[in-house]
Amino acid sequence: MIPKNINRVHILRALGEIDENGVPLGRESTKFQLFYNKKYYPPKYVMSLANKYANGVELDSSQFSGGLETNSFLGKLGFEIIEFSPSKVFVKSIPRRKISERKRPKHDERCPKCKKTIETMLRKIYGTVEANYKFDIGTKPEDYRDTPFYLRLQEIFSDLQNHRGHKDFVRSQTLPNCDFFVPSPGFIVEYDESQHFTACRKISFSKYPENLKLGFEREKWIRLCETINAKDNDPRYRDEQRAWYDTLRDFIPVTCGLEPTIRIFSQDFRWCSLNPEIPSDVGTFRNLLEGKNEEWTIEVKEDPNPSLARIIIAGNWSGNVDVARKLLESICEVWPAGKKVNFLITCGGFITFNWPSSLSNSDIENKRFPKQEAINFLAKEARKNVELLLNRQLWQKLKERSRYITIGVDSYKTKVSVTQNYITQPHIELVFLIDLENGIYHWTGKSYPTPNQEKGLVRISDLLTHFFDSDLGKVMLLGCHDLTIFNPRSNATAKGWRKNMKDEFKNSAKKEEPMVILQHPHTTDSTKIWFAAWNSVEKLLPSIKEYASAGRYFNEGKPCRSELIEVLAKTKYGNAIDFIAWVKRLS
Repeated sequence: MIPKNINRVHILRALGEIDENGVPLGRESTKFQLFYNKKYYPPKYVMSLANKYANGVELDSSQFSGGLETNSFLGKLGFEIIEFSPSKVFVKSIPRRKISERKRPKHDERCPKCKKTIETMLRKIYGTVEANYKFDIGTKPEDYRDTPFYLRLQEIFSDLQNHRGHKDFVRSQTLPNCDFFVPSPGFIVEYDESQHFTACRKISFSKYPENLKLGFEREKWIRLCETINAKDNDPRYRDEQRAWYDTLRDFIPVTCGLEPTIRIFSQDFRWCSLNPEIPSDVGTFRNLLEGKNEEWTIEVKEDPNPSLARIIIAGNWSGNVDVARKLLESICEVWPAGKKVNFLITCGGFITFNWPSSLSNSDIENKRFPKQEAINFLAKEARKNVELLLNRQLWQKLKERSRYITIGVDSYKTKVSVTQNYITQPHIELVFLIDLENGIYHWTGKSYPTPNQEKGLVRISDLLTHFFDSDLGKVMLLGCHDLTIFNPRSNATAKGWRKNMKDEFKNSAKKEEPMVILQHPHTTDSTKIWFAAWNSVEKLLPSIKEYASAGRYFNEGKPCRSELIEVLAKTKYGNAIDFIAWVKRLS
């Protein structure tokens, strides 16, 4: 029997998963197809997957029937069911064991679906949207002689001319098209890819007047110019030209009576992952567009004389850098007066970054034992996002409150790294430890993946990266599932490279004699998840003086299995300040 709590949203999420992973061998349909968005899907398999989003597990196909039962259920939710026609099957059926080998287009910031999704979302929220909109407005400084910022525009134009000596970079009498224009309430939306973040663009930003209203964070865009530092010399004046036209689009609202121009950074989010038919996704987009993001209430639980601090996120989490920065700023505001800890810990995937399109499978070769050059390249990309997160002002605030901070950094993936999720998408999960007083960065990453993610995870095979010599003693850093290495119950199932890796890691830990262990799970909603492993750690490593896990208190689609206060108690040894961010996503 099909559970009655499955709704349309659960079905849509199941369709999205099939788009991502295909249909396993044996789950194809032979009689009927669900037709949606110009694609065809096997109804019974859709229903099995939908139950996972409604009730936490795939629905066993033996527990319900296809045909009338499934088709009637889907029909009542507004989906179209048609009779099977082999010529119309567009969703490729592939064996599950071959999913990781399937050739699919790589996702990068030039993904056309991302830009189309943004347009669709804008229409969903505001109604009419004009793509590639043309403003009949000039491109020379003198065209703005009668506007309040004429002198400032003239100054920006002159600085760009003098930057590299390219004087004649304006080649169009009118401003080239804007990405999107929303007539009501009236504002421009620009989708900025990497080529927009140049030294020339930083020059123009530095001269923006303080009273110019913008629909984006100017300081963030300046940091992106410094971090990305793109160069486009075809033609040789292209960077100056692009920076000037972007500047004019930011000043248009002053001359045309519009709302401030909004800019969207292509790498802030995998925009094509949002579904305009899912209200929560529309809410997420609106909040990102308007700079609202999540809101939260922070509860503080403090032990006497704490040396550790943890951020526990109670709710869903996007990994967006801007949202994470706002949360850290909120943590600083409620920090107990006069208290400074040794380590502040965040969760796995606290921030995310897009998988670089320039990195291919051949560059990695073997995900279990990948090329060090590939790992270093990914770590460099991840560090750029850590640097965006920890701006100068936030760094100073954190430095006054903690000696070190750890940041969990994942490359973007569609699923959270929990045991039951099957993840073949190439990804890496890193942990950065930052010495806030000396500006030293140290990184490691997950070495012991879950069995369901090992085909996709770029594993950190250098186990010594998990150990760091701080001036407070030896620290051991663990990705979320790395702690399972110490769980006695996993010894029986670990074979081959997994068993060898467990033995090597434990031997290294004995030799290194860490005093502190910091773990970075993605989610922890039960006292049982890490309890056996932590008990084993205490017996195996007598050098340990304190340890702690920080993660999300969250179980998607289901209630958490243990009370939060019990989870907190079972995932630390030593005194700590716990900052619990009870997240409520804005609608």
